[in-house]
Amino acid sequence: MEDIDRQRTLDYFERLGKERVRLYTAIDCERFLGDWQVRELADQWLDAKNAENTPQPLWRRLLSDRRR
Repeated sequence: MEDIDRQRTLDYFERLGKERVRLYTAIDCERFLGDWQVRELADQWLDAKNAENTPQPLWRRLLSDRRR
């Protein structure tokens, strides 16, 4: 997958939202989103979105502030 296609797909996922992308990947990814490369990208995108919503432990937040 080329970089431009990858970026367009990620933008499409942002417009769809996390719940709809999760639903599409669970039902029939090839029908709604595309081939296996898009399926892998969707899984990676969902993992990243889930990581954003997971609160970090206090010690990790403190250490990340010190590094800046």
